[in-house]
Amino acid sequence: MFDTENDLTTEQRAHDLALLTVQAEINRKLISQLHTEDNAADSNIYELYLTAYKDSLEAVNKDF
Repeated sequence: MFDTENDLTTEQRAHDLALLTVQAEINRKLISQLHTEDNAADSNIYELYLTAYKDSLEAVNKDF
């Protein structure tokens, strides 16, 4: 019934969620900058990704 050869690992799931989280955070910051005069681009993308990945992996491990 299930094709286990093509199942994602928890690490792959966490990676995908982390990428979405980083994209959403960058979009949020860009929209915020459009509505203010703050044009500072102070995002450390790797730091955002790493934090999101670790949080996502912990959450995914609870369900899978």
